[in-house]
Amino acid sequence: MKLLDQYRRLHAFLQTHAQQPGLPALAQAMHCSERNMRNLLAKMQQRGWLNWQAGRGRGNHSQLDLLQTPDSLALDHLSHLLARGDLEQAFASLEDGQRQQLAARLPEYLGVPDSACRSLRMPLFRKVESLDPLKVHGRLEAHLARQIFSRLTTFDHQQMRLQPAIAHHWESENNATIWHFWLRPGLSFHDGAELGVEDVRATFLRLRDQSFTYKALYQHLLNVDTGPGQRISFYLSRPDHLWPHCVATANSSIVPRQRHADFERFPIGSGAFRLIRNNPYQLTLQAFKDYYRERPLLDEIDLWMLPPPSGPSGFDLQFGYSNEDCNKKESLVGAESGCTYMICNPRCHLFKSAEQRLAFADWLAPDTLFDKNGPARRPAVGMLSIWKHRVAKANKLNPFKPGSKLRMVSGQTKEMLMLAQAIKDRLEAAGLQVEWRTFPVNELIAREWLPGTDLLVTREVMHDDQDFGCYEWFAADSVFRRWMPASTAAQMDRDLQKVQAQPDSQKRMRAYARIGRQLVLEGWVIPLSHENQQVSIAPHVAGVRMTPFGFVSFNELWLRR
Repeated sequence: MKLLDQYRRLHAFLQTHAQQPGLPALAQAMHCSERNMRNLLAKMQQRGWLNWQAGRGRGNHSQLDLLQTPDSLALDHLSHLLARGDLEQAFASLEDGQRQQLAARLPEYLGVPDSACRSLRMPLFRKVESLDPLKVHGRLEAHLARQIFSRLTTFDHQQMRLQPAIAHHWESENNATIWHFWLRPGLSFHDGAELGVEDVRATFLRLRDQSFTYKALYQHLLNVDTGPGQRISFYLSRPDHLWPHCVATANSSIVPRQRHADFERFPIGSGAFRLIRNNPYQLTLQAFKDYYRERPLLDEIDLWMLPPPSGPSGFDLQFGYSNEDCNKKESLVGAESGCTYMICNPRCHLFKSAEQRLAFADWLAPDTLFDKNGPARRPAVGMLSIWKHRVAKANKLNPFKPGSKLRMVSGQTKEMLMLAQAIKDRLEAAGLQVEWRTFPVNELIAREWLPGTDLLVTREVMHDDQDFGCYEWFAADSVFRRWMPASTAAQMDRDLQKVQAQPDSQKRMRAYARIGRQLVLEGWVIPLSHENQQVSIAPHVAGVRMTPFGFVSFNELWLRR
């Protein structure tokens, strides 16, 4: 960029002169010697920016013709950087307004960058938060953690069962209060360090002692012991047949004992992909050659942060991007496992009793808030789509006094904003005053907004293991737990401990349904909708397989030629 900046100064100087002022004047204007000025002109001519012929003999002036404008050269330079995927350098020298203009052009460069390289570029529409498994909360971050890190076990959603991961075998004793896992030999982290039983031990003690939102998943862990043959043993304070499921979650990803200060942004894992770039504009994953399982089919996954579409995008994810063959793009739609729901704060005088909360649910009539035949969502009558807990009675009698004030909070995804706006409109049409605040993912998790909130519109997307996903949903430090009486939360904990002690998955699912039904019938949770995940697939991308979690494993993707 230094030569381009010099050309910009030269171009500006010559705009003030009707005739070529001569080499001495040019050197003075550029604050260099005549010799250096000749070298600059020669370099610029070699690039095709200008045409310069030195004058020969006394009285013969040199000839200088500018062939390019600085703006066109800057655009060409930026285009070259974008084509090779160097977004950070492309944006570095721009002002905010110019960065917005350049960001709008990014989709033009999202195609396959090199026919000889197995690399896939994909757009993202929000920044990535912490990638430390201890602090992973959002669905996007959980998915990326699954690509970067490995876990003791993994859940195969096609076979609907746990499979070995870096632990090749496990077994329990003493009524599922002790669990033994045996690690595969020869495991390593992305930096070449060995992954051993001490890393596993340190990982789970860290989760037990430092977890926040999901502390209930690990607080019954008494001790972790290591033994011969790469054995790692977990000692629990109560029976837990879900423990092998727990160690398969993104939060349970194995991390090194020694971590550098910037681990949240540049984590070292042992998964199929290692992180090689993470800046405000892109995140790049590269295949890990020493991965313990089969090698990924792609060399790189390059995620570009794009401005969110101004209108309905029609998709949640794009696997690849193609400006051509738009009609050949494939779209997949799959139902997510989870629910979008509303939580009422019983400290608000309008929601103190279950009767008040249920009367609000009936008046709100969630199935009338959106198009029931639309592709994005469908009405919910239970916390899972397989549960039928309560159907709103569509009571048109307004349960609120006109002029009542409500403070509502929601996230900032487009789908969440649309639904929260519909709720706000209905409340205001009934004469209520609504203060609606929205927060990004990291601020929603921090919950500094909690004390001054009456209504929360939120969403739960469970991972592929629905059995453990239900336990995690009910046991986690959720807002409905924060707002319900301590006695109600304690009873839920006793019910969940009985679930942990139950070895039969079908019986566990029936127990979850009873817990969910109680939450709905007492108005702690008002189900609104079940979402559909929509995926757009470019013609050159193959291997996209939808899961209930809404993402696919990156190591299954490959490119058609």
